[in-house]
Amino acid sequence: MNDRQWELQELGPSKLDHEQHAGRRRNSLWRVATITGAVAGCLVAIILLLRFLAVPVLVYLAPRLDLTFYDWGLYGAYPTQWYQSIELAAPCARIVQWNDTCSDGLVMLSLSGPGIDYAGPMILDPQGELVWTTQDFGAAGNLKVQQYDGDDYLTFWAGEKLQESGQGKYYMLDSSYNVIHTVSAVGDGLYGDLHEFKVTDDATALITVYNKTHLDPVDSEMPWPEDGFIIDGIVQEIDIPTGQLLFQWRASDHLISPLFRSSEGGYVDLGALDYFHVNSVDKDGHGNFLISIRHLHLVIYVSGEDGSIIWALGGDADFFEDTSDGAASDFKWQHDARWIDRDQGLISLFDNGIARHHYADADHSEGRIIALDFENHTASLAQAFRSPNGIRSASQGSVQILPAGEDGDEHVFVGWGSSGAYSEFTSDGELLCETHFAASSLFYFERAKSYRATKAPSSWQAEPNWDPVALINGDQVYASWNGATDVAWWMLQGQVAEPDDDGDDDDDDAGLADVDAFEDLELVAKESFETSVAISGNNEGYASYRMAALDVDMNVLRYSEVLSPSPSAHTFFIWPALCVGLIACLVAIWAFRNWTRLQEKLAFGRPSFAYMRIG
Repeated sequence: MNDRQWELQELGPSKLDHEQHAGRRRNSLWRVATITGAVAGCLVAIILLLRFLAVPVLVYLAPRLDLTFYDWGLYGAYPTQWYQSIELAAPCARIVQWNDTCSDGLVMLSLSGPGIDYAGPMILDPQGELVWTTQDFGAAGNLKVQQYDGDDYLTFWAGEKLQESGQGKYYMLDSSYNVIHTVSAVGDGLYGDLHEFKVTDDATALITVYNKTHLDPVDSEMPWPEDGFIIDGIVQEIDIPTGQLLFQWRASDHLISPLFRSSEGGYVDLGALDYFHVNSVDKDGHGNFLISIRHLHLVIYVSGEDGSIIWALGGDADFFEDTSDGAASDFKWQHDARWIDRDQGLISLFDNGIARHHYADADHSEGRIIALDFENHTASLAQAFRSPNGIRSASQGSVQILPAGEDGDEHVFVGWGSSGAYSEFTSDGELLCETHFAASSLFYFERAKSYRATKAPSSWQAEPNWDPVALINGDQVYASWNGATDVAWWMLQGQVAEPDDDGDDDDDDAGLADVDAFEDLELVAKESFETSVAISGNNEGYASYRMAALDVDMNVLRYSEVLSPSPSAHTFFIWPALCVGLIACLVAIWAFRNWTRLQEKLAFGRPSFAYMRIG
């Protein structure tokens, strides 16, 4: 270099350097944000493609995959279906196993859980289609059909649902969904709990009450809270017509009993230890009570005269010798203990086997029928009802013995509580039908559940006190009648011209205000909760429409309101979202392949180093 010496020397910073550096930082952040957004869009597009393109195509090619995808949670933890005619949703249930002998009786649920859109009572038909639901009562529990004074009533608890209990009252609705009776807990500061509402043959109601109470332990070795507050378990029998308290039993009055010395209860949101957790009550013809106490793993038989404990099964009880190698008395965290036949000593219950934080206790839950021999003090397992799908329920659950059906067998209906499913079995434990209303692979998370699941008598029918609802959207008429059980057909009717509103009597011959002014246009069988009919072809050109609900014999039950055609509503389709996602995906791929070139184009400014002559 012409005998001159050069060295590479870093140039000092300048104002231009700072400005260029800040520009490069902004460009860099912009590039990162662009790439991040593109990658996120790419992922969204892939997910949407899988969910709305790949899954439907695979199900179309292999329909059996639908149930697999459902239980894997590809449709969501709690898939729902919404309707045009009402602003309420229902579970998009799947039938896992079916037998035609399960066709009698509607299914009663009381949905709750973080995955559902609203908590409330719900009735489904045997195929899992919605029949009735409402938000009018808020959170609900223990929906069933019970007899009172010779009539069938739809009964349930409704109120504020707490962590492990509830505070509310009980409702009795007639076949038109009118509230005829309400029952409330008796006593200052006492509220009806969601766990039990049983109408007896004596025109009384059995209820449970959870009450925060301060007590001292009777034994220093008892698992007692330091502040002394526990949740007491109270049973009340109330006269329905008058609301008078006839009988009351408190679990805390019997703490001295050795049966009550060891509880596995935990602290709840009421700020106390849920020591007992009374969750079912039944009364027999002797005037005594069968009570289930979950956190003690006990079923006790209590005198209706003085409240004393006559006998106990499970937990620390030793009144009965278990002749089934423990299978009759080793139940844990149980629910829904009921008399099947007091004279024969038969009871049913739901054995959860597990609880939250106690999942290692059992590999399945099951319904049980237990035979008690009071003379010889023995207990034996008469029958167990297990799902072949190995359902485990950490909480809730029910067992119902159904009347003999056409096959002459008394089926057993099992609600799986915190696991969103219900099943129907033969009396010897063979599974006939099973329905999932939530993804089984996600049962652990309890996104959707029903405290109990029961079946209504096949004779129960309901006709609401409100009319059917119909709605026109585009060229379709949608109709439903929330709560109606006897609709078999829908008839679309059209009105030729609008009625004369100007008071001119010259056109009275048209009779457009009469029922006869409507013409029958199209008859459609009711196959689901909501039915749609197209306004096309011969159905076009009418000024007004309405839908008529018909029974199986084609008798008109009720009409919807009169509807006028309206412009099509704007509907969001998934394909535009897919296109946007695909474009973002292509942008991300292009940016990744041309990253180096982008860096060169977007970087600017003079170099930070230069040669400097030193000699």
